[in-house]
Amino acid sequence: MFKDVFNDLAMRVFLAHLVAFVVGVLVCAAVNLWLTPGTLWWPWVLIGWGAAVATHALALLLRKIRRRERIFIDRCARSFIAHLFAYLATILILLFVNLTVTPKVWWFYWVALGWGAGLIAHGWVAFGKRRPAVPLHAPAAHAAPQTAAHASQAKPSPAPKRSPRKPRSTKTKT
Repeated sequence: MFKDVFNDLAMRVFLAHLVAFVVGVLVCAAVNLWLTPGTLWWPWVLIGWGAAVATHALALLLRKIRRRERIFIDRCARSFIAHLFAYLATILILLFVNLTVTPKVWWFYWVALGWGAGLIAHGWVAFGKRRPAVPLHAPAAHAAPQTAAHASQAKPSPAPKRSPRKPRSTKTKT
């Protein structure tokens, strides 16, 4: 089981992110407790970076799970769900920071409004626009032959869409 985990590049990248998170938080805690034990700032690093690791874990889970619902097979829908999770986690963290550090001045909602506008646009692209459905299988090639008159009137069929799981090209830019 562990061999399969380490053979997958996405899982190795996530594990590296998780190890960097644990080591980074431990180093920050040690530096904080050694240099300024009266002021605890390392929990802020834990909370902020922890939200980023949780978002990375959710994106990986959505990509790796074998389900047929749209949020699992459509790349745009998956990215919106990860974006929504990151938005909610960050806004809740900022609300907590606002309440604990500057409770008399409310400022977190400006971030929520600005980022929320971008999130609405992302949601529109992911779910609101009418996009052609991605066919699960290629159309059958045994259609009836057409005459020359019918062929000129027929509309050209659109190019088949790529599968959402195919890797991007590895061409280098020159």
